[in-house]
Amino acid sequence: MPSDPWLWLMQANDSQYPSGAYAHSYGLEELVEAAVVTDAPSLERFLETQVIPALLNFDLPWFTLAHHAAIEEDSARLLELDSELDAWRLPAETRDASRRIGSRRLELLRQLAPSPLVETHHAARPFSHHLIVTAIELATLPAAIAARAFAFQTISGFATASMKLMRLGQSACQAIVRRSLDRVGSELDTALSQPPDGWFNPLLEIASLRHARAHARLFIS
Repeated sequence: MPSDPWLWLMQANDSQYPSGAYAHSYGLEELVEAAVVTDAPSLERFLETQVIPALLNFDLPWFTLAHHAAIEEDSARLLELDSELDAWRLPAETRDASRRIGSRRLELLRQLAPSPLVETHHAARPFSHHLIVTAIELATLPAAIAARAFAFQTISGFATASMKLMRLGQSACQAIVRRSLDRVGSELDTALSQPPDGWFNPLLEIASLRHARAHARLFIS
């Protein structure tokens, strides 16, 4: 892995890192089309009531399990966690988006920071979920830091998509990101110490399911 994990963190989390995440709205496009999210206040409310609870109750605790498995170089456990994520990602569009981004990050990881674990995982599961690959990618960092990086990727992904879908300036968007990250940060240590309880999120799941049948769309998901 890179000699300086902190500089690697900055590169892997940079907006110019070609993970392919820019092509996905994660269901947000359909929520904008349905007028559920229409402006800055409704975007922030959506993040606060839908995205952040999912992060704190499921994604970040699950990420901690994957990060621990990556530290232990437990390939079998990583594959098990990756397979179980399919059962939680109900819409096919959500699963596909996660695996598209994950496979791209895994391929980049093979090129930029190869390791036996990376090669073993790629051979067994080249189209892995984004969460699992990020855990492998940031295994040289403390779990709490790696989890914060994953939370940032999630929030910033929605924020980036929102600016393409609505009349939302960069300053307003960054203010929403800042407040959203503060909300995550205030509860993150508790989230990382508990098992993943899951999160029932039908609004976003229905929006993701609608996306495949949309008459016109800007994003893949």
